Amino acid sequence: MKPIVVVPFASEVHGKEYYANVLEVFRKHFGRYGIEFHGDVVTSVEEAERLGGKYQGFVPIALVLTGGTSSLVYKFVSGGSIDKVFILAHSEHNSMASAVSARTKIERDGFSAGLYWCDEYYSIDCENVVDKLMLVARTVAFVDGSRIAVAADREKGDVEEAFESRFNATVDIVSLSKVASMMDSASSEAVSEISKEIESKFDFEVSKQALDRVARLYIALEKIAKEGKYDVVSIDCFPFIIKHGITPCIPLSLLNSKGVIAVCEADLTAVFGMMLAKVLSGRSGWIGNTVSFKSKNAMFSHCTIALDIAYEKPRALQHFETGAPYAVTASMQNTVATIVSVDRDFTIVAVDRGRIVKSGLLTYSTCRTQTIIEFDFPVDNIPRYAPSNHHIVILGDFVDIIKDVSYMFNMDAVTYREVAMW
Repeated sequence: MKPIVVVPFASEVHGKEYYANVLEVFRKHFGRYGIEFHGDVVTSVEEAERLGGKYQGFVPIALVLTGGTSSLVYKFVSGGSIDKVFILAHSEHNSMASAVSARTKIERDGFSAGLYWCDEYYSIDCENVVDKLMLVARTVAFVDGSRIAVAADREKGDVEEAFESRFNATVDIVSLSKVASMMDSASSEAVSEISKEIESKFDFEVSKQALDRVARLYIALEKIAKEGKYDVVSIDCFPFIIKHGITPCIPLSLLNSKGVIAVCEADLTAVFGMMLAKVLSGRSGWIGNTVSFKSKNAMFSHCTIALDIAYEKPRALQHFETGAPYAVTASMQNTVATIVSVDRDFTIVAVDRGRIVKSGLLTYSTCRTQTIIEFDFPVDNIPRYAPSNHHIVILGDFVDIIKDVSYMFNMDAVTYREVAMW
């Protein structure tokens, strides 16, 4: 995760006493987050350019204390070739005027400049603005420059390259044979410990005969994530199931609940959504296949669910398509949720909010965990416009935040309620 830094800018024309007082208020607003705060107020072009180079590897927040600073902020960004910057302004002393001017200059160069502002910088409302800004900034800082491991028997393809380009990320392919070798080399003590943990956290409705191999797969995937310092680990499920006769469903469920983002089907479009879920909600996201869309209800399904978002003790049973051990089923809390889907070029983000009204094993005709989400608009046309099959369900309402994050990565965000009007 990239570090975040606040850099204050001011024009001496507005008086040092004035902007020093404003600065102290914003120090208190940001002090709750423990992030770096540049010590001096930037008042010269030369200093702005120098600091741009210094903070090149950061996610910077340009704090516009006064007017007359648009050139300073612009030189800060251009001096460090900073492709993403946040700008925070207020309503006094032409702060907003300079912030808007800086944003337009930066965007003209092809960079992203997320602009936020407070009407009264000393108010509770301004604290709320800072909270929103920080949530977006932390999400950007987590995704930008991320490291992803994909367990698959193939070369890196167009989707992986598009992901790397969009998010300044690294995607490494780890062969399934290497995964199998790591499974074989897992110690009997570690396998026994993980097997006991799995038995305690899942109710088994089928034989536990495959539990040893499932535990070994968990150990292998966890080792890949930790030793490679990856932010996310993903696996090409069906080739693995066909070759080894077990599914990754339980290992992925357990990994996600322990803070290791683990994604099914080597799907990088789902990786982006799962990363959003972890930062925004503090909990795992849930990957869902599209099943049905009728009136205002949409159904999604998948054969696993993370332990930390299961509303009951999960059950282990046969995998839907293959009958292999094991699929995971559990219900989720009936609550407001955000759905996210991304195209394979990482240019479009479809997002909206609904409410989970029913979930769990509702039918045997699709993947073992199903979720019905009710929306306040007709959803019948979603299959025609969804950018991908997989949708990430995030517990909570994060539509506006995801729109802002999408902008920072130069992605177009569209809500499904807009699609409903087409």
